[in-house]
Amino acid sequence: MKETIKLGRYLFIICAVAGVTLAVTNYFTTKKIASQKLNTENTAIKEVLPLASGFEVKDNFPKNGFDEKNNIVGYVLKVIAAGYSSEISALVGIDRDFKVTGVKILSQNETPGLGSKISEKNFLSQFIGKFSEKILLKKDAQAGEIDGVTSATISSRAITNAIRKNIDEFKKTVK
Repeated sequence: MKETIKLGRYLFIICAVAGVTLAVTNYFTTKKIASQKLNTENTAIKEVLPLASGFEVKDNFPKNGFDEKNNIVGYVLKVIAAGYSSEISALVGIDRDFKVTGVKILSQNETPGLGSKISEKNFLSQFIGKFSEKILLKKDAQAGEIDGVTSATISSRAITNAIRKNIDEFKKTVK
């Protein structure tokens, strides 16, 4: 009986030390992680809407992009899609005519070598210059102009459909 109590105390001490260590680590890294995430997002915003020289300062999306004369040149939308094995988060830049100016995947944990290829330039560059009506996988619709990633149809379809739907929803709020 005494041996069990002794082992229980040791286990409690080990768990308490591990818990305190995790809490302290979380306390000191939370701000740095949030700052890094914001930097990544700000860099991506500039990439997806290169026409803009400045952006609306607010925490949420959509964000307006402005030229040197403070005229709106486009918008940046945040897109979330359910991929094959993870949530896919992306930014999409569109001009005032709602034509895509750029797409950048912010985060995804799709299958390495397959679904993760949706982050590559070859796939993402297909969206540039397209209106939402053409943002469909070729294998899904005759009007589609996007080639899916081989062996990653679910991931390709998820991000393609999410981009199209978000642009269509955004159009309704602007017009």
